[in-house]
Amino acid sequence: MSYGLKFVNNSDVVTLDSEFSRLVVLSRGRWSAAGGQAAVSFAVTINSVEPPLVFLRPDSTTTISFCRIIGSAGAWTGFYTRVSGAGSYFCAAFKASPASDYGLRLWGADATILFDNGNPCAQFTRTISSWTYIGNGTGGQGDQIRYFSAPSGLDSGDYILINNIAMNVGQAQSRDAKLYCSWEYNNNRIVMYTVGVTPVASMFIPVVFAKPIS
Repeated sequence: MSYGLKFVNNSDVVTLDSEFSRLVVLSRGRWSAAGGQAAVSFAVTINSVEPPLVFLRPDSTTTISFCRIIGSAGAWTGFYTRVSGAGSYFCAAFKASPASDYGLRLWGADATILFDNGNPCAQFTRTISSWTYIGNGTGGQGDQIRYFSAPSGLDSGDYILINNIAMNVGQAQSRDAKLYCSWEYNNNRIVMYTVGVTPVASMFIPVVFAKPIS
């Protein structure tokens, strides 16, 4: 940036910039599954064009699948996933909203609010992009399962992004395979697995973690 406002922390990382918005928490709360699924409404409608990023942290070991952000461009109202148990969530976007009656607020050149000190922010903490194939299995309908994992402790308080768990995965042939994410506190790891007719023994979908910043 050639002019404006920039905050840099003691690690020389830009934490606030008058040209780019931060990842802002727009809604957060609890979810609880019933009948193996959870449908959650956001506290407010999210008016971003692209779907907001939704992060979950289960209270106990569970499997997350069939994720969907509910709504449409400019009017995102909640999310749905197949899951068991309960846990916490937050949804976020690179879009601030007016919140505080006083403090600091920044606008971009297009009059978009980039920062409001009343908006809690979130921070990406880590990603998993390299997976190890750990085995296979057979589903109840005779479909094939391929399992993948990577070192990933779950005791750090991180939340997992579910947007990309909604995606199907290409197979060797036939239609796409379904993607599942097993959150295993007992083994302190994440296991991703695909279910399909001809799934392959490789995984390229990244998993992203973040935390809300108080």
